Amino acid sequence: MSKSTAVAVFDISSSSVGGAHALVEHVDGKNSVTILVQERRDSGLEEEITIERFVEDTAKTLETVIQHVRTADVHHPSMIQVVLGSPWYNSYTRTITYNRATAFSCTQRLVDSLIEKEIAFLLKQPDGDNQKLGDTFALAEQQLSHVLLNGYETADPYGKKVQSLEIVLHVTLIPKVVAERFTSILRRSYGDRKIQVTTGSYAAFVALRDNGGIAKDCVIVDVGEEVTDVAFVKNSAVISQQSFPVGTYELYRTLSNVTGSLMEARTLVEAYRLKKLSPNNGRVIEKALQSFSATWQKGFHALVDQGNTSVRFPSDCYVVSDHRFENVFSQTISTDPFLLHSAAVSEIDVHFVDILNLSSSIKVISMEQPDTGLALGALFIERLI
Repeated sequence: MSKSTAVAVFDISSSSVGGAHALVEHVDGKNSVTILVQERRDSGLEEEITIERFVEDTAKTLETVIQHVRTADVHHPSMIQVVLGSPWYNSYTRTITYNRATAFSCTQRLVDSLIEKEIAFLLKQPDGDNQKLGDTFALAEQQLSHVLLNGYETADPYGKKVQSLEIVLHVTLIPKVVAERFTSILRRSYGDRKIQVTTGSYAAFVALRDNGGIAKDCVIVDVGEEVTDVAFVKNSAVISQQSFPVGTYELYRTLSNVTGSLMEARTLVEAYRLKKLSPNNGRVIEKALQSFSATWQKGFHALVDQGNTSVRFPSDCYVVSDHRFENVFSQTISTDPFLLHSAAVSEIDVHFVDILNLSSSIKVISMEQPDTGLALGALFIERLI
């Protein structure tokens, strides 16, 4: 027996918005995802960024992308998955402990109440750079990473008598002004549909975990246009999500110091990739690439060196990035002396997330290459249907 569900996926990154309609088909207990239409638009490559312009440009780009995918496809999605990149969210990993002198029963009601109190506390006292987007936040997502009873991890904690309970909780909060702006645009176009939210790095983790596996201890590096998001995974659970404000657009800004124009810089980088530049211009690009790599590397080092991940840097690194930058990040990460010392290994294994290699269950009806962010969002929502 077969059944199909139409869904919409929107990937809102630091300077672009992607949108897609997809069909999740259930045949003989297995799911496959067909992307019916996909579209991605830049929301702005600006010399200087202001928060007001940033939000406004992203909202307008979201409206444009929605209009395109709805015009190109006749399906009416029953669910909408939003995948966010930084700086649209704050991420927290919290450890909740509950101890008593005498044995008590671990119930779902007890666990839920402890989680509810912790989230209420976070909502009252959010921190992070996102406060410049507003001082009130809404809950986007909560993931229960680990439950330990009397110090031992368990996948089935309910109904057991214990004296100590420890919960590792991963929480994502969104500035309310941003959440309301984006959801109002979606509801105007799609009506009263279920809208769920996740982060790009968490969607990548789930897709990797559920499609071919992922190292138990690893780091997921999601390189956006303006921001790089980094998720640390320990014992097959996301324990931390952090970011630093350097993305691929930094290369264009570095090069524009020579060319005088961001658009011209972007054109030159593409010509260099296609080996269509003169040797002199090629050397200019290579110098800019070296400068960009050093700037990105410095930001990554600072994040790793914060020491708040409570784990040694892992030897496996999964990278989500524009495919044009794969060689840059491969070289920057795999032989980085700082990371090698942190991981205590001779080489970091860098794995680039390739959707076509990751999952045979996903395809694009137009035979295009799947947009990575949208495909990860589709694989994430697939498991929830």
